[in-house]
Amino acid sequence: MDEPEICLIVRRFTIGGLERVVLLLANELSARGRRVHVIILDPVGLRAMITEMAPEVTIHVLSGSWAGRLGRLRELTRGRIAHFHPADGRIHPTVRWALRGHPGVFVTYHSDYTPVRNRLTNMLDRAITGRSRGVVACSKSVEDFCLREVRLPAGLVTVVDNAVPAPSAGSVRVERDGVFTLVAVATMNPHKNHVGLLQGFALARRRGHRLRLRLIGDGPAVAEAFGAAAELGVSADVEWYGGLWQSSVVGALLSASDAFVSASRNEGLPMSVLEALQHGLPMVLSDISPHRDAAADAAVYFDPDAPAQFADRLAELLDADAHRRHAAASRRRSALFSAEEFTERHLKLYDAVRFPEGTGRPTDRRAMRRQELS
Repeated sequence: MDEPEICLIVRRFTIGGLERVVLLLANELSARGRRVHVIILDPVGLRAMITEMAPEVTIHVLSGSWAGRLGRLRELTRGRIAHFHPADGRIHPTVRWALRGHPGVFVTYHSDYTPVRNRLTNMLDRAITGRSRGVVACSKSVEDFCLREVRLPAGLVTVVDNAVPAPSAGSVRVERDGVFTLVAVATMNPHKNHVGLLQGFALARRRGHRLRLRLIGDGPAVAEAFGAAAELGVSADVEWYGGLWQSSVVGALLSASDAFVSASRNEGLPMSVLEALQHGLPMVLSDISPHRDAAADAAVYFDPDAPAQFADRLAELLDADAHRRHAAASRRRSALFSAEEFTERHLKLYDAVRFPEGTGRPTDRRAMRRQELS
């Protein structure tokens, strides 16, 4: 039996951890000789990060009426694996309706969505997602959400830990200047708690530590964070990089930093933390389960609502011996999140699907060409 082609479906393709996951999966599957399609349902917010997709991956950016897009989605996924990657805890009932009756639908949960869900939305999710072929949880914490809150059947959910590709080489070089530099990589959404991070950073500065903070990311909370930096008197010590997407540039900034920081209140298995592990960075992280799942002993932890704790934990990493210990732990930890295993575990799920007779793809060349041009 021929290996089925694979469709990775997203509502939008902007800049964030979800997009990094889809990029990695598409590129790794393609490198193994699989035919991969990335289907973007809405062109709003489309970012150049998509140019990191392997050229062998077919990208479909749908347009027109919503009903027309859903019809096109149903056509594109016929006889192919349909792997939906919803964002922000939304259920997208119309997208699920378009995939009704499809024997090879998978859904990835990218975070613990408890803060944005209620009993009714979880009931609706359970009713819809329970009909899928399988659910992928990106971490043990996310699996707990799927089982405890959504109450999906345990046999439906598979944990596939996120992973990151090997750091990409580039021409960008960032010089060090002796200032202890912190770096945060996160979309600037309210739950990422950049204001709390800045408060802890400002307190550490007031205690006499010579520090710099690099903020990589953009989003709806950027103005609030920018204003907080001014109010706290640390504007001159914060570098704002916005929505950087090129992995080699982000990697250069990580390599030229001394510690990775995050005050986030909610995560899945954060790609930015995994990237920081690759660069051997010690970490100061909010004490939430996904951070501990990812970083373990490579980090020190603090209450995201206690800026003084952030300053205290950061002070621990300023000690040279402690910094070396956590850096070594970071490099060891990185080896656990293998892109090879990430891809193989997805393939194991996909290749167990059997399509009924009569659901194969059209072989007419004109029909195939129309699909590629969509």
